[in-house]
Amino acid sequence: MAAPKGNKNAVGNAGGKTKNDRELAARVRSLTLRQIEDALKSDEDEEFRKQLLLKLASGILPRLTEVTGADGGPVQVQGVDIAVRR
Repeated sequence: MAAPKGNKNAVGNAGGKTKNDRELAARVRSLTLRQIEDALKSDEDEEFRKQLLLKLASGILPRLTEVTGADGGPVQVQGVDIAVRR
């Protein structure tokens, strides 16, 4: 949706992300993932590894309600029969 004519909110804003921003973001993600992998493979700091796993688990593992029904029970699919007129 375009801004109304005369709107000065975006004055001086080049807009969008530059190619350099995208490349930097990709490098940072890769570096972060490598460091996380190294930390999880390391045998040095067990407590840190446990805390890292707890922090990551909420975003990586499926939520209980995604694989079970209400209150952890089986998934129940209910529908309504609709008569089709011809």
